[in-house]
Amino acid sequence: MSKIDNFLKNIPKILASRVSIFIYLFLFFYLVIFAFICLLVPALNGYVPKDGIQLILGNYTNVLSALGASIAAGSGVAIHKKVKGLHDNHQQLQNSLNDLHKKLDELTKNSKE
Repeated sequence: MSKIDNFLKNIPKILASRVSIFIYLFLFFYLVIFAFICLLVPALNGYVPKDGIQLILGNYTNVLSALGASIAAGSGVAIHKKVKGLHDNHQQLQNSLNDLHKKLDELTKNSKE
């Protein structure tokens, strides 16, 4: 597997990391919630995020979509892990069942002899 394939495989884990979610929550708070509070409270009017900062850091739609993508990636990783575990358990049970059938066939064949 190449390095690019390995990186692409890990993108959902990176998006779902605590650091990514913290960054997106911070940006949402700063660009939307804090900006709205600054507009309502005249004493904080000087702290409103400037247009240039909002342009560089992204508007609230981009921040919310990135946060949503992180949450979705995290749930996708969790679901994939559970499904893989269930598949492994199913495979073990199937192998045990096949072994049981073989033993039963041997017993029935031996009892007929």
